[in-house]
Amino acid sequence: MTKPSSPVALVVGASRGIGRQIAIDLARHGYRVVVAAKTVSDATKATAPFPPDPNSNESTITTVVREIKEAGGEAVAFQVDTRDSESVKNMVDFTSRHYGSLDGIIYNSGAVWWSSVEKTSMKRFKLLRDVNINGLYATIQAAMPHWRQNGWKGRIIVVSPPIYSRFFRGKTAYAAIKVGMSVLTKGLAMDWKQRANRTWPSRPYGLQWGFNQLRRQT
Repeated sequence: MTKPSSPVALVVGASRGIGRQIAIDLARHGYRVVVAAKTVSDATKATAPFPPDPNSNESTITTVVREIKEAGGEAVAFQVDTRDSESVKNMVDFTSRHYGSLDGIIYNSGAVWWSSVEKTSMKRFKLLRDVNINGLYATIQAAMPHWRQNGWKGRIIVVSPPIYSRFFRGKTAYAAIKVGMSVLTKGLAMDWKQRANRTWPSRPYGLQWGFNQLRRQT
């Protein structure tokens, strides 16, 4: 059961898969959660059985909020386009305004494309860049004024890979973007070392997404 003093978490990319589960688990542990992503639906008209398959297109931020509330948690949905910095700023400002604080951000929003540079068009590469690293950068930029006001009491967890060359094989274009997210995260950790803020990269391993099956690498 949440209270007005319960911590607040913003989960970006929370409609399906990893992000959905993170949002549900945070609510289960007493967080008030802003469930953010691009996909919305009318949760009251969700097809039976409910909840929908967490890796299907039937799972949206509105169905996730319904799941959380039916389990006794507190959550609100916010539709965001992480390619648009103004949309991202509105998301962060809404979180702080709606719940009165912003204690943590989990950035899970991402576009996936596992292919060679030869088979990756500039249009595709731009989409990867805009949704992944640009969206993360815009989220951090939008959060910093709020954390400056509260004495830098904020946390960021970024779903991004470790920096090692094996990750590049067969998906160099995607890897270039995702590793950039890891570099940004590590850089922030060093920049904020003397502050209360903390940043962590977190790598999903062997989990199923609605649009892709991630395979274990040996």
